[in-house]
Amino acid sequence: MASMSKDYSKYEIEDFAFDESFQKWVFEEHSGSSGFWEEYIAAHPYQTNKILAARRLVQKLRTDEIPGEPYADLMQEIWDNVQQRIRPKQVTFWTRLSRWQIAASILLIIAAMLGWYKLVRTDGAIDGLPQALVAQGEHQLVAEVNRTNNTLKIYLADGSAVSLARNSRLIYPKKFGSKERIVQLEGEAFFEVFKDADHPFLIYANETVTKVIGTSFRIQAFQANPDVVVSVTTGKVSVFTRKELEQSKTPRGVILTANLQAEFSRSGQQFHKTLVEYPIILPAKKNIQFDFNDTPLNQVFDALQTAYGIEIIYDPDVMAGRTLRVSLDNESMYEKLDVICNTIGMSYQIVDAKVIIEKKPEFIPKPIPNLTLQFMI
Repeated sequence: MASMSKDYSKYEIEDFAFDESFQKWVFEEHSGSSGFWEEYIAAHPYQTNKILAARRLVQKLRTDEIPGEPYADLMQEIWDNVQQRIRPKQVTFWTRLSRWQIAASILLIIAAMLGWYKLVRTDGAIDGLPQALVAQGEHQLVAEVNRTNNTLKIYLADGSAVSLARNSRLIYPKKFGSKERIVQLEGEAFFEVFKDADHPFLIYANETVTKVIGTSFRIQAFQANPDVVVSVTTGKVSVFTRKELEQSKTPRGVILTANLQAEFSRSGQQFHKTLVEYPIILPAKKNIQFDFNDTPLNQVFDALQTAYGIEIIYDPDVMAGRTLRVSLDNESMYEKLDVICNTIGMSYQIVDAKVIIEKKPEFIPKPIPNLTLQFMI
């Protein structure tokens, strides 16, 4: 069983790979170590990638798949050099290690040289990465993959934070370039971007690019999904197609502010702008009250517009002279709209991220056909 006295919080991949309890967990599914390591991963999600990489490393060493065809010659050369340096009957660092531990050390040397376990090649090839990102990552590109059931929090070099959802991957440079901050997302993540007007933040996700200066927003861009969805919580973002941003000098995109989202159809290559599913009150407008007491309707809708940062369109003549008495402090935005519209005999619909208030369609009953009744006596 894993030693409870050990501090694994600062372990690197090779440390996990050389740990006996860790090896038992990898090879003996029902060992006493199993429960400990599963609990440890759940309690330390930030180390999940290292643990999974160490697990793959141990498995590869066990099955002699070291380290793969592209690097076989390099590994053999390193191994030959190690053998030449080991003299018979001389106790050295190398002779204290088992054969697989030496192989593991060699594999880690290769990893350090080629960026095998931490760079983008950890979970996929470098093909398809935007050239701008590759250029920024000339020193090191980091690939973080979330295989857990919990959100993985990632902190970038500029102070920005990314909450990576399950089965998602974020590729980013260890250090950003001098002009832009560029990352690539596959899957879903919530971004909290540190504000820096001199260094725009760009997120490549499938066929789209989201450009921001400093704001918070969510992107959903799974490969299997037909759409890419960008939802803004605070601030302002611009969303472009990757093709237009890279090829046009004046790319045309969609501008989004808080509580708005853009849905990009990957098949139709078109954006559709709408409201987010659950609009929230803007942080700077938390003091707005929705306790209406014979309040003119135009003021009611103005309060909603200001609080949620959305546009509400209505006919002032229809609302003139009408008031509302109701308390709506605990309802969501859509619930507020439902109550208001039902109270005043109106309806609403969402068109191009705007709320349109309109008269309810008049109900015209269908005529009842003439019926001939026959009675049997």
